[in-house]
Amino acid sequence: MGMMSEFDSQSHSDPEEEFAGLAIIGSYDTARLAHEAGLAVLASGHHYWVHSVEGRFVLAVPREYATLLKREVEIAELRNRFWPPASLDLPARSTSKIPTVMAIGILMLVFYAQNAFEFMKDLGVNSSEGVLVRGEWGRLLTAVTLHADISHISGNILGISIFAYLCCRYMGNGLAWLLILLTAGLSNLTNDLLHAGEVYFSLGASTAVFAALGLLTGFPIGAYFRTKEPIMNRDWLIPFFGGCILFAWMGGGEFPTDVAGHFWSFLYGLGVAAVVAWSSIHTKLTVGFQRALLAATVLLLVVSWSAVLSI
Repeated sequence: MGMMSEFDSQSHSDPEEEFAGLAIIGSYDTARLAHEAGLAVLASGHHYWVHSVEGRFVLAVPREYATLLKREVEIAELRNRFWPPASLDLPARSTSKIPTVMAIGILMLVFYAQNAFEFMKDLGVNSSEGVLVRGEWGRLLTAVTLHADISHISGNILGISIFAYLCCRYMGNGLAWLLILLTAGLSNLTNDLLHAGEVYFSLGASTAVFAALGLLTGFPIGAYFRTKEPIMNRDWLIPFFGGCILFAWMGGGEFPTDVAGHFWSFLYGLGVAAVVAWSSIHTKLTVGFQRALLAATVLLLVVSWSAVLSI
């Protein structure tokens, strides 16, 4: 069985004696890295030593096997060059959950208000005629906050609490929520354009839920195109299959289910997130700028509701 040991050369009066019969085959920044390289030596049935020399950690092996063992270490490092997989760039170690909780609170507040004032649903629902003919553009965003019944809003709150928050972990609260809202609005606009000349209505935060799912799926893909390094399958497979399962669960049925809206939200979110990750925009935003984007998101909703209610 192989053996390993570690010495500090500065504690020996005769470094040459310390390395007698040994050859150095690698130099590393930390002892951990040196010992990891030494695992290849142990796997070859030999023993190694790690010495601290002038702030570096050198890997030493018996001189007669130095050439062979150095090659084994190089092969091991080559095989493990992509392990662990590249981690995704996150804007912070932790992200506040407060904006996500506030978003859920807004959905619940609007749901209460629309039941107390029935005209709110008529004025705020996404309508192809209202948007394209009468120019009521605020409907594209107000519709995201409206729901048909308690089961409708309950399912969307669950999706928002999970997927939207994970988006915030990737991109920061401000950028994530702005992109979720704009992507959902773009999805509503796409549906209106596809139903131009028809009577078409839609409502619900499910477009935002699928937008978040698309953002989650596209972000690791964009990171891959930027780094060209393998990424962990769970980073993109889990949200992708999560979107497929959620689409199958929520994607059928009668009004207010918006099958096309779910599809467009997911597709647009995927593309937008891929661009964000590829360009690393999220890493360049300061905390203050993230807060400004979050405020802009709230302002967009306020302006949209003010516009439709003033009709």
